[in-house]
Amino acid sequence: MDSFEMSKMAGAVLAALLLIVATNVIVTAKTASSPNQPVAGYKLPTDTATAEAPAGEAKPAETAEAPAAAAKDGAAAPANDGAAAPAKDVAAAPAKDAAAPAPAAGGFDAKAVVAMLASAKAEDGAAKFKACAACHQVKKDAPSAVAPNLWGIVNRPKAAQADFAAKYSEAMKAKGGEWTYENLALFLHKPKDYVPGTKMVYNGIKDPAEIASVVAYLRTLADAPAPLPN
Repeated sequence: MDSFEMSKMAGAVLAALLLIVATNVIVTAKTASSPNQPVAGYKLPTDTATAEAPAGEAKPAETAEAPAAAAKDGAAAPANDGAAAPAKDVAAAPAKDAAAPAPAAGGFDAKAVVAMLASAKAEDGAAKFKACAACHQVKKDAPSAVAPNLWGIVNRPKAAQADFAAKYSEAMKAKGGEWTYENLALFLHKPKDYVPGTKMVYNGIKDPAEIASVVAYLRTLADAPAPLPN
């Protein structure tokens, strides 16, 4: 076989190889660009709001509407959470307090104690009165001791115990009036406040219920206990 024949055969083989390569390239290119070509794996889910928004473009809700809503809410928020709310509370509180009735002098309400007498237990008052028994007699016709006899004390005029007349303080003599239930409550609560200058050496009783029980006991120190107020 001469060289010419060999050159022709080599050229034919080369042409065939080029045709095969070209065909493969064309087929691969078409396959890659086909929309129906299956893709390995699966597509991960995406956020709907993000997917719907065009790439590089902010959603209207985040740009125009959100600031507008924030501005609207910002005007209303101070009324509830901002500086306006405390102002409302501060303004309302004094008005409520101003409308409330003023408490009795020293914060003690003698009338409330009198109202408790109907349910107060005299036996409890007798137990409480034991601290006073060292100075006060309570039996009828018993002579006064360090302090005046308290038999018949309810509604008796102040500084009126005959066998103790010379021993009363000038302050008690000048006080005047009778030992009403209310006056007894005031005196038992703070003797030195009710009668400044009294010789009574006693700091008083703080608990209104205890005062009511002592007054209820003092009421029994009589042939006929004084009627309770209506």
